Amino acid sequence: MRIVINLIVVLVCMAWLSGCSSHPELKTQQVDVEKPQFKVREAAPGGREGWLDHPQLFAEEKGLDKELYYYAGEGKSADKRLACEKAHANISDDIARQVALFVDTSVARATSESQSSDTAGITANSVVSEETQRISSQLAKTSISNISSKRQYWENRDYSEAGGARSLYFCWILGAVAKKDVNSMVVRANTLRLQQSPELKEKVEGKLQNLAADYEKYQQTH
Repeated sequence: MRIVINLIVVLVCMAWLSGCSSHPELKTQQVDVEKPQFKVREAAPGGREGWLDHPQLFAEEKGLDKELYYYAGEGKSADKRLACEKAHANISDDIARQVALFVDTSVARATSESQSSDTAGITANSVVSEETQRISSQLAKTSISNISSKRQYWENRDYSEAGGARSLYFCWILGAVAKKDVNSMVVRANTLRLQQSPELKEKVEGKLQNLAADYEKYQQTH
């Protein structure tokens, strides 16, 4: 009897081992970790600050002049001084693009609200991109020049491991502009948007009277 029992135990173990070997082997998946595109070789003292991402919100939290709008400009060059000069110069173009986008989006929204059908709203929004570029281009010709630099941050980056330059400076400038000057640009952008279409002007009449106040709210989140 003991021999029979032992034989049964052996057969059961062999069956169990055979079943285990029949399961597919678990394969280890290799996850590729993206390598950094650059190394920061040197940077301005103090490190990065909140104004790089949210200049207006940063200014308000720091209690800076409330009669000014704040923008962050970026520039890059092999020379640090030139990178910062480009950053300052780019602020003007950035303001023009932002104002053009704000006004064109506001007009499209007002047009959509004035229509009873969804089709008209979609049509209005479909031309936002083209009009934004046109208005931005015209605003840039008479762009704001009195931009004061409030803060500066720079980095010297090494892109050689990714096949790029060994030394490239990136510079950011926190620029400030009088609100009245930006509001004048908002008014001009609205005029440019409506002057070529009397029909569009009629549709949005009375709906764009608070553009300056609306832009202030818009600026807080951009």
